Amino acid sequence: MIRTPGVARTIEAPPQARAVQAMAVNAPPPEACAALDQLGDAVALIDRRAQRIRWSSGAWLALLPAMTAGTPLDALEAALPGLAAAGCIEPGAVTPRRLSLGDQQQWDAQVARFDAHHVVLRLIDRREASRALQRQLDDREQLLFTSRVISVGEMATTLAHELNQPIGATANLLRGLRSRLARRTDALETQEAAALDRALEQVMFAAKVITRIREFTHSHQPKHKKLDLVALLRASASLLDWDLRRTGAKLMLDLPAQEVPVRGDEVMLQQVIVNLMRNALDALRSDPPDEPKVTLQLTLRHGEAEVQVRDNGCGLGDDAAAKLFVPFASSKPSGMGIGLSICRSFVELHQGRLWFSRNADRGATFHVSLPRPAGRSESTVV
Repeated sequence: MIRTPGVARTIEAPPQARAVQAMAVNAPPPEACAALDQLGDAVALIDRRAQRIRWSSGAWLALLPAMTAGTPLDALEAALPGLAAAGCIEPGAVTPRRLSLGDQQQWDAQVARFDAHHVVLRLIDRREASRALQRQLDDREQLLFTSRVISVGEMATTLAHELNQPIGATANLLRGLRSRLARRTDALETQEAAALDRALEQVMFAAKVITRIREFTHSHQPKHKKLDLVALLRASASLLDWDLRRTGAKLMLDLPAQEVPVRGDEVMLQQVIVNLMRNALDALRSDPPDEPKVTLQLTLRHGEAEVQVRDNGCGLGDDAAAKLFVPFASSKPSGMGIGLSICRSFVELHQGRLWFSRNADRGATFHVSLPRPAGRSESTVV
């Protein structure tokens, strides 16, 4: 209402000004907004009559900077597809509600009544959880790829070692036969000597091929750097969460609360732990107990840290135990028999030891002992 001397006129305010006036009149108490903001959640107050955002928290603005107070719900729906279709912000709608919003369902939302004309919309960003899951999947893929590369290298080294002996013996026998035939002169024996020469050439060629493969795939020395063994064990266990769920096994972690520094190659040590835990899960699957369980324990002693992977599975018989670390001898129907051989090689490259023991009740325990850096306080050792 605008008055002039002698004339009374009413001038309508512009629509935007009327909206601002209405927001000022109907604004929620400032102390209520401050309390919501202190919670640190991404929260907005929606005016169901004005169809606008009335107020938003700092966390909300960090996620949706453009969705400030006064933003129409049409714009909010464009940013959060599915909000209008849910009908939870319409006047008279029943709250609270849980929603999944966004083109890729990347937002979890909760809607609750604030007062007669306002509702609270709370958002949870699922994108960070998706990114964390993707990072974990990438880590698994990288570990699997590295495991295969290292396994191929170890396999080639083992094959070269095993095959060089019979190849060398064959070459010596062929040379002996060739020397005997060289003392004779008839044509038939000369042809036999030529055949022996060709056979000897093929054997030596095979030896050279194996040598080249061994040199190409020879395992590198570990890249020693400072590692937190506790963090490495936790990360290794997290890579097997799917295998644990599939087996129905319970994972028990008995790890120190403080860091346990060691020096070594993170990929190699992680490969050892993952391999041992997978073997434990295989033992649980072959003869499942009533309560399948895998225990990952870290014990500190003077100068060393001992990792124990314990299961209550089928255990190891005398024959399997005798061939446990023998290359290409496996108790698994589809096993290649190189996993534990590779693990022992990796542990020994870290000046450590790998062995196993039978549990008193059921199953087996594999032990990995690694040296600890000198000068460390021994207040936590046993």
